[in-house]
Amino acid sequence: MLFSHIPRVRLLDDPTPLEPARRYGQQIGCPGLWLKRDDVMPLGLGGNKVRSLEFWLGEALEQQADVVLVAGLPPSNLCRLTAAACCKLGLRCIVVHNASGPEERPGGNSRLNDLMGVERLYCGPVDEWKRAEFVEETARELRAQGHKPYIVGDPVTGALGYVAAAGELLQQAEQKQLDLGHVFISASAGPTETGLLFGLHLFSPDVVLHLVSVEYEERVFWPICQRIYQGLAEKLGVSPGIGPRENARFDGGFLGEGYAKPTPECVQAMERLARAEGVFVDTTYNAKVLAGLEDAGRRGIAEGGTLFWHTGGVPSLFG
Repeated sequence: MLFSHIPRVRLLDDPTPLEPARRYGQQIGCPGLWLKRDDVMPLGLGGNKVRSLEFWLGEALEQQADVVLVAGLPPSNLCRLTAAACCKLGLRCIVVHNASGPEERPGGNSRLNDLMGVERLYCGPVDEWKRAEFVEETARELRAQGHKPYIVGDPVTGALGYVAAAGELLQQAEQKQLDLGHVFISASAGPTETGLLFGLHLFSPDVVLHLVSVEYEERVFWPICQRIYQGLAEKLGVSPGIGPRENARFDGGFLGEGYAKPTPECVQAMERLARAEGVFVDTTYNAKVLAGLEDAGRRGIAEGGTLFWHTGGVPSLFG
């Protein structure tokens, strides 16, 4: 089997829902629209990082780690879900935030971290590179104290979660007799979308993956994707036989002013989905994908079996 030689801990017992979005699809010109609901999971209010954490924490347990380090801004979904997974597995978790200190009135993910009693360190309002240096220094200090720390975040290991998710989706699509042609997902740091791209290329290479940027320009994104894609081929010992750019369409037209900065189009799209289906999305990732999906619907690009992959992040609405 594809993952038989790779450490993995199960955090999801069942597939996440695959459901039609008929009313919303009709409104936006995609009558065959379906939703893959990775916002609906039993752990930590769900989200895409749960799939990656099955492999990150599987690796941590194989290495007999006794403390897990994870880093991000205070609203980070990764930090919230790593903390939740560590609670479930009985692992000590330390979260590093590149911020000056605790928020005065924590909401969203920060409030959820409070409820879980997460240990948090603050390295100041620095960039992600300085934050990574702080995490490495913290790991060295823990080793000097006799601990075995594991740092969450290796992109190739994390991408394995969405290689597996591609197989899950295709099995569900077959069961529901969904002739899948187009999948829309956010394009950001790489592991989620590259894992899905690799998995689709491996299992169903005719499906077109639409990558709607929420962080990088195309010239920055593709080298990141290429490195992870190649790393997956080496780690799994199998290659799809086609490159990452084949049957993949990158769309940077809905990024707006940058990462985590909402656009009028994405706010309107999230409202339309909520009012048509009772499904909520965040503005950092998924609402921008919806804006791209709506544009594709208007232009007749996404006809037939079209899917929006909801990667979670809903707690940010309460931040």
